[in-house]
Amino acid sequence: MTSHSLLLRLLIYCLVLSGFTIDFFLVFTDRSAYGQSQKPPCNIGSTPNHPGNYKLLGNIFLKQNRFQEALNCFEIALKDERGLKDPELWNNHGLSLAGLKKYNQAIASYDQALQISPGAIFVDRVEPRSKAEDYYLWWFNRGTALVDLHRYEEAIASLDQSIKIKPNYSFVWFFRGLALFRLDRYEEARAAYRRAILLSPNTPYIASKDLLSLQDYVIYYGEADAKSRLGSYKDTILSFERGQKIRRENPQIKFFDDNSSENFYETYIDGIRLLDRGENQNALIIFENLIAQKPNYTNAWYGKADALTTLGLYPEAILAYERVIAIEPDDYASWYKKGNVLKKVNRNEEALQAYQKAIELSGGFSEVWHNRGVIFYNQNKDEEAINAYSRSLKANILWGGIAKIDTQYALAATLYRAKRYSESLVAVEKILQEQPKYQEALELRKLIQKIIVCDRAETPSQCNVKPD
Repeated sequence: MTSHSLLLRLLIYCLVLSGFTIDFFLVFTDRSAYGQSQKPPCNIGSTPNHPGNYKLLGNIFLKQNRFQEALNCFEIALKDERGLKDPELWNNHGLSLAGLKKYNQAIASYDQALQISPGAIFVDRVEPRSKAEDYYLWWFNRGTALVDLHRYEEAIASLDQSIKIKPNYSFVWFFRGLALFRLDRYEEARAAYRRAILLSPNTPYIASKDLLSLQDYVIYYGEADAKSRLGSYKDTILSFERGQKIRRENPQIKFFDDNSSENFYETYIDGIRLLDRGENQNALIIFENLIAQKPNYTNAWYGKADALTTLGLYPEAILAYERVIAIEPDDYASWYKKGNVLKKVNRNEEALQAYQKAIELSGGFSEVWHNRGVIFYNQNKDEEAINAYSRSLKANILWGGIAKIDTQYALAATLYRAKRYSESLVAVEKILQEQPKYQEALELRKLIQKIIVCDRAETPSQCNVKPD
């Protein structure tokens, strides 16, 4: 439990840590200062005696899981009045203490970070200053330390504060699930796990079976829920069967509140098996029977909507997704899927609204931005399309089905139509570096090159191409 909690916190920390800042620091610091054999424990070398430099070296140690050495550096930085006013420094100090399993002291450090108002200056950089949205991480780390101390109700309260600031942060939902399960709140725990996986389906939450107790394997059922909503039916079945195997080997574990609920869930998985085999009409029958028994059973409404979509019954599918949204209005996946079906029936303004809601709830992902770009392109709104495709290229892929290289081509084509030829050419070259035989990109490059030659021509006879 503890090792898993710490592993995830450090993974998150490494994502937040500024690699550029560290690289810059290493250029001006004697590398012996952070080598394994370095002495004294926080030697910043020839760099100025400034709390920001101690913080930077502490960050390096923290990234290397060298917690005592990191703590030494952070404590030196905190002796300076400027360091005392840096909430991120207090947070990193807390992470070091947590790494040393000093959780109560870590919580005290997180509390110090939370008491500092937004707008504070970070001692290792001038800009930007701390923002209100940064504080989700301090609340999250505080919550994980409370989980480590088995103070689950308090942990949930801290994690909920993090969720208020950043509801699309997947790890906070994962730890909320851990705390809920320890309190025997099984259905809520599975829902939290489901939310975590929906928000970040490619994250290996279970990296090793040694990291979690058997009880915590309820996450497999949450994973099955999430994968089914993502349309990954084979993964759904695999996750369910893993959880089911553990359940049967450990009959004392309660994944559900009662046996009837477990049987009900197994019937739902039977419907997913039918969807996976392409037997959509039979799957639809199962989901409708489940809905007849439990009208607010969200998974069944999801399955029904997916079956109706595959059968081409789009108006009915839209209504089914709307029922999901009525039950779980903060479920981004249903908004995204509803948008996809609305797009199929050319209800484009409604589709854009659904996609926007999916972005707000999820933080945005590659596929939803791409689909917005397609709609804007078809509406001849080139600037909006360019922005959407650009956002798609920067975002993570959650669902699959749309290759980044195709988004890159869509961007290049839109830039071309907008007469932004130089930018279009740059986008095309990126495509051809990755896939030299991408035919459409090759043809577009020829057009752009001819137009550029035409623009530079001194006489009309030198120009034989007219731009669109």
